[in-house]
Amino acid sequence: MNRVLAVDDDEDIRLLVDDVLRDAGFELIFAKNCAETMSTVKAGFSGVIVLDVRLPDGFGSDLLPELAEHAPDSPVIFLTGHGTTTMALESIQRGAFDFIDKTQLVQRLLPTVIAAFAHRDARVPDQSSFESIITRSASMFALFRSLRQALESDVSVLIRGESGTGKELVANALHNSGPRTSAPFVAINCAGIPDHLLEAELFGYERGAFTGAVGRKHGRFDLARGGSLLLDEIGEMPMALQAKLLRVLQEGEYQRLGGVETLHADVRLISATNRNLEAEVESGKFREDLYYRLAVFTVELPPLRLRHGDIPLLVEHFIQRSAAREGKEINGIDTMALGLMEQYSFPGNVRQLENVIAHAVVTSGSQMIRMSDLPPSFLRSVMAERSATPMPHSLAREFAPPRPAKEAFPSLKEMEEAHIREAMTRTDGNKSKAAKILGISRMTLYRKLEEMDVA
Repeated sequence: MNRVLAVDDDEDIRLLVDDVLRDAGFELIFAKNCAETMSTVKAGFSGVIVLDVRLPDGFGSDLLPELAEHAPDSPVIFLTGHGTTTMALESIQRGAFDFIDKTQLVQRLLPTVIAAFAHRDARVPDQSSFESIITRSASMFALFRSLRQALESDVSVLIRGESGTGKELVANALHNSGPRTSAPFVAINCAGIPDHLLEAELFGYERGAFTGAVGRKHGRFDLARGGSLLLDEIGEMPMALQAKLLRVLQEGEYQRLGGVETLHADVRLISATNRNLEAEVESGKFREDLYYRLAVFTVELPPLRLRHGDIPLLVEHFIQRSAAREGKEINGIDTMALGLMEQYSFPGNVRQLENVIAHAVVTSGSQMIRMSDLPPSFLRSVMAERSATPMPHSLAREFAPPRPAKEAFPSLKEMEEAHIREAMTRTDGNKSKAAKILGISRMTLYRKLEEMDVA
């Protein structure tokens, strides 16, 4: 039987959900807060989760990473009330299946739950579809769920993300998981080829097309025929070539430089960029019509600092690969060195982490990588980042210089504000948790934060 976990602290809403779904044959399980929800999920629940955004002990949207970890095959549908639609939309981007405004609950609940079960039953398990990508991160699994919607289509896909996040790896995984997997996957870096040569690289040329063209050369559209073509760093493409690429996308045809034969562009086009293309369009550096052609289906690749739990996995993978390449026997990394990496933001993302490990493997004189094996430049970056990070409020207070005598006795308002700031620091800014340890309601905390101008 299809099971639904319905989570809401409002008894009337729970009764309404029960009335709508039980008559349709669903088995209902109820929870009233975040704690009961996670208890049910960790006990092995599998089905569809209908989850209120605001709950007595926190925000339902904050549970998404844990739900993705403990119930990855259970789609989440958010129930939203007044003022929570924005939060629900953000949750959709992080992997939720859908959201329903409570004013439309009667009309939308049953069809949405049915669609969620169909989605769950049709999709392939996360790990098997993109097995080349090493991750346990909820944000990456949300990306996989989004990409699966485009697997069977030839729609253009735009992959956005910071440098070093693995955009080409994701593009390759998309190709290998789709119907074109038996045909070539071809990539070209638009930033790595001079402007005057990029057109020839893309479309190819005939003999005599320009000085030095001593014979026919197949372009990347030729080489990727029947497969997928990745245009990496698409934001670097010159405007004149953007117009020619747009024509290929519109007409599905192109010609080699110096040629008269019209060729069919039979490729799945994938683009990647670390630039804000919307801003580039606004500034006139990127064609708006081309942008909309490329961004039919867009995904955002999270930076490494937001891929919680992935650093140990990636470190182990890169150690094994580098050790095999160097012919060394290295069994792992000590806890201090690994802890240092887990605390660092890695602005260069996965590529930077890979380079750090490659250096450490070459340097290491034992079977265990230690902190002394890590690149000096990396250690300097870690120290610089730590010195630039504001000291926690509790430590700042401990090491602050003594107050002058005239300020030695703080006012009640100062003490209250300091206490609230301490609670916010200890809970990493989680207002629900801060309100709980302060012994006040969330609404009271919101009001006090607004008065402090830190809301």
